[in-house]
Amino acid sequence: MSERDARGPEEPEHPAWHLLLVFALSLLLFCGLVAWLQNVHIVTSNGMYKSIQAEPWIADPGRARLDPSNYLYFPLYGVLAAALDALGILRGTPWKQFAYLNALWASLANVFVFAFVQRVTGITWAAALTACFHAGIGFVLLLAVISEDIMPGYALVLGAMLLAGLWFDRPTAARVALVAAIFTLGWLMEWRLLFPTLPALVLALAWAPIPFRRRLALVGTLVVGILAVSGIVQLAWEGHNGAVGLHDILWTGKGVATGWAGLSWDKAWMMLSGIGNYFLIVGGWVDPLSARRAAAPLIVSVLLQVAIFVACVAVLWPRRGDARLRTIAIVFLGTLGAGQALNFYSQPQDPQMQINVMPWLTVAWGLLLAALLSGPRVVTVGLVVLSLAPLAWNASQLARHRGGDEAALSAIAALEKRFPPQSTVFVYWGFEPISMWQYALWSRTWDWDGTAPVGPAPQADPKFKWIAIDAGAIRHPDWTPGQNAEALRRDIDHALDKGYRVVASDVWTWSLDELAGQLGGLSAANRAPAIHALLHDRYTAREVFRDPTAGRYYEITRR
Repeated sequence: MSERDARGPEEPEHPAWHLLLVFALSLLLFCGLVAWLQNVHIVTSNGMYKSIQAEPWIADPGRARLDPSNYLYFPLYGVLAAALDALGILRGTPWKQFAYLNALWASLANVFVFAFVQRVTGITWAAALTACFHAGIGFVLLLAVISEDIMPGYALVLGAMLLAGLWFDRPTAARVALVAAIFTLGWLMEWRLLFPTLPALVLALAWAPIPFRRRLALVGTLVVGILAVSGIVQLAWEGHNGAVGLHDILWTGKGVATGWAGLSWDKAWMMLSGIGNYFLIVGGWVDPLSARRAAAPLIVSVLLQVAIFVACVAVLWPRRGDARLRTIAIVFLGTLGAGQALNFYSQPQDPQMQINVMPWLTVAWGLLLAALLSGPRVVTVGLVVLSLAPLAWNASQLARHRGGDEAALSAIAALEKRFPPQSTVFVYWGFEPISMWQYALWSRTWDWDGTAPVGPAPQADPKFKWIAIDAGAIRHPDWTPGQNAEALRRDIDHALDKGYRVVASDVWTWSLDELAGQLGGLSAANRAPAIHALLHDRYTAREVFRDPTAGRYYEITRR
């Protein structure tokens, strides 16, 4: 019997050049966008911090320090960035290189999507259009062209989920072990990827149409596979700087006991932002207030996703007894449910928190396409247009941020000229993009956070001296509003007493309601009255500088 006969009619052979073509076209698209946009910090500047953390892995891997929550990410990107340096590609600028590396991993993820839909449906056009749809999804496209750190982990975990969808209706020990290995390598890039998908994989095996004891054995195989790969990685790095034990790899506690954790109604607005922008980028990024302002387009985006889900269920309902479809639903909808529950506790608006729990949308679209492409010509044309529409929309939204990196470098030069760093202390909200550039290019020094570690002005080292209003909410969730305000007072007074010029960003102009809304994203809205009263009752300020990129600056003095 031939291999084709062994697989059966539902799994036809497909030429390998299809996969190579999808990879090449995806890489061309993503890399082209990176080069055209010239802004690898759209929406989030976290990638800059990660590229700085990776610098020792590029320069001297033997001495670099492992990060328990990104155990394989920094070694991997260190090697890849060093290879780009050796080839003379953007040498010495890992924050740019990382965007191109992300484009590579996003292209690989697109290949996985194509292969999955092609294998499940047998319709190459459905697979190709689904790959276009996936590439154009808001957060997928965004994270493929900026320097954020999630893409390699996402690609591998997505690959494991797609394989589970294909295989777990007829699971074998070898198939389960391979899924466990790929899944583990993915979450070892980013620790939190472990939790949304693991319950879904277990549930899919527990629901498989095989004897109960066999199901239990395969669940055990999955768990053992995860532990085995984790253990092998742990042993491979044993003795290296920063190496930890297996227990600490499995549970790093990243984000726990910080201001990111916690439950509040403000998180509902942030969830709307995360789910809405995942599909169609419309704004309302980082806080409850901005999400409220962008509520209408965000709701439209969510409703379009609901429509895709309902249409997919309606079309596939007659096949609800199909074991493979049931497995696919369990893997992807199970990840969605577990992931959003965890996101609601942490950062539901964050692109990297949504991308790995929302791929059900791509799968649903692929299955819907396969069911409808054989219909009337007008329907087929409409499906082609709709498959390409997210890419067109989201690329146009990203284009609004074009040239941001060069503009930021110019703003940094203007700030240094206007406010000599040796005698200036900056007061920021904490998430202003310009503060990331000052951190990266002036001195890698964090905000004071109640410590005020400087002597009398002028002082050249550290070059970047700053106070972050959000520091107390993030790092000290147990503080009272009064304690938070008092820590800020000590820092600002210390700077003034030591003779520094203290200048604030436009956080100075925020109303009490806006400050409360921003702090609501950190489960600390109740601190706003004390902080706002401290700033405006104890100090006064006047505008002294403005820049089109950095914004307005106000010099603070005591009343």
